[in-house]
Amino acid sequence: MKNILYYVKRFGNRTFEDFSFNEIDGLILSQISYMNLDFVLPTIDDTMEDVSLLEVLDQEHLKVACENTLDRKNNYKLIKLLQKTKRYEGLHMNYFSNQFNVEEVEQFCAMTFIFKSFMFIAYRGTDITLLGWKENLNMSYLDIIPSQREATRYLERVAGKRNLPMYLGGHSKGGNLAVYAAYSTTQEIQDRIIFIYDYDGPGFQTEIHKTEQMQQLLTRIEKYTCREAMVGILLYHSEDLIFVKTKGLSIFQHDPYNWIVRKDGKFKLVDKANIFSKTFEKTTHDFIETSSIEVRKKFLEILFQVSMEHSYSTVLDWVRHPFRSIRGIIKRYRNLTSGQRTFFKKMLKKYRIMWKQNFKLFLHTK
Repeated sequence: MKNILYYVKRFGNRTFEDFSFNEIDGLILSQISYMNLDFVLPTIDDTMEDVSLLEVLDQEHLKVACENTLDRKNNYKLIKLLQKTKRYEGLHMNYFSNQFNVEEVEQFCAMTFIFKSFMFIAYRGTDITLLGWKENLNMSYLDIIPSQREATRYLERVAGKRNLPMYLGGHSKGGNLAVYAAYSTTQEIQDRIIFIYDYDGPGFQTEIHKTEQMQQLLTRIEKYTCREAMVGILLYHSEDLIFVKTKGLSIFQHDPYNWIVRKDGKFKLVDKANIFSKTFEKTTHDFIETSSIEVRKKFLEILFQVSMEHSYSTVLDWVRHPFRSIRGIIKRYRNLTSGQRTFFKKMLKKYRIMWKQNFKLFLHTK
């Protein structure tokens, strides 16, 4: 399958002057933001010079950078390929920021790639921590989540350090953060933004895409999602979605390594979402619209009370110890009060009924 690894092999020896920076480059840099780079990159509070990522990541350090990421093997392959290219020679980076706040329910990470004539600010999406997923879902009842505020602050701090034109981007929640930061910053900084790449990021609790401030940015935002989208179609978003042809089913289409690239260095596209994605989008929207903020908050609190063994639980805990994880979930569910269990089952039943109704609706209008 031709994906971002294929792209690096095919176009890695072409400079940005020869083959312009584009949406595939943005996805590659957004994927790098998921790696463990805190031990090699200067923080945003440092005054250190830019670091050549491809030089400092030797064999030993590269293993550490890729350890405990969702796709360790492909992340490793990606860096090894990038190290051999002219296009990304050096891959200079700076201004690393990583925050994990249990009390505030915040998982935020961003970094900046510096090139000769521009820089790319990459916002990390939801990582392997369940707290990160909780913050993501909190968008269903909060107008602004902590990471969005921090995304704006990060953009403004970096813009004050380097007077270069900027691209912003991110995958999953990172795409949402890139859009929000551009939307909520000053006009002066907005004028320096060349493009914003949103790779399957969720929308917003309010319809900010209809505001005058967002309208000025829409021509510089490209939002990519997939045929069986489950993340990029959530909440309020622009109707101008670009659907990428992907490998895999359901949530696995969210993985950037499953996004198909054509021989000319562009995404292979499809016309629209399929019936599964449409049903999921409408059902989730209907569920939110017919549930009060208090009900949504209560449902998510119970969901994560049952799902999380502790504040630092990760998705990898489920993968590595599935039976122990299932036993823990059952135990925590049984420890809920009878009122909590009744409420939780009622909400699940409500969602299931809405799903069936919407699936039939799209099936008959297909």
